[in-house]
Amino acid sequence: MLKNVKIIAVLLAGIMLSGAAVAQTKVAVLNLQAAIMSTEAAKSKVNALKTSSEYSKLQSSAESIRAEVQKMAEDAQKNGVTWSDEQKAEHQRKMNFKRSDFETAVKKLRSMEAQVGQEIQKTMAPKAKAALEAMIKEQKLDLVLDSSAAYYVSPESDLTAALIKRMNADK
Repeated sequence: MLKNVKIIAVLLAGIMLSGAAVAQTKVAVLNLQAAIMSTEAAKSKVNALKTSSEYSKLQSSAESIRAEVQKMAEDAQKNGVTWSDEQKAEHQRKMNFKRSDFETAVKKLRSMEAQVGQEIQKTMAPKAKAALEAMIKEQKLDLVLDSSAAYYVSPESDLTAALIKRMNADK
């Protein structure tokens, strides 16, 4: 019995000491991608893409095609009951071609956006890393986690906004 009491006392002491160590650990979270993409430099590059003539033309084309498909669908709904089977099939074929054109245009737009996003991440990652390392030293942090790994984070423990501010100031 005395042996069991000693074992329990040692276990309780270990639990208490480990709890004290955890209480002193400074932990923060960060959404690095969001921080990088929220900087003024990243916003400027995204804005440059969206105002480029190639992107604008493609976006206008996609909107035009979408409007055509919508008009064709309305026409089929309104007049389809009077069409022969051949007319219905021909109309459906044309709509399918237009939908395909629309999907292609949207894929091109998304591809252009993804390419710019990758370029931003690639060029800004070293700056973000340097700024983050400086913040870790200044705040004497023991652990920085990706914010997606956290179930709950107090606003004071989230470094994302502070990193954005620091990167914008560093330019």
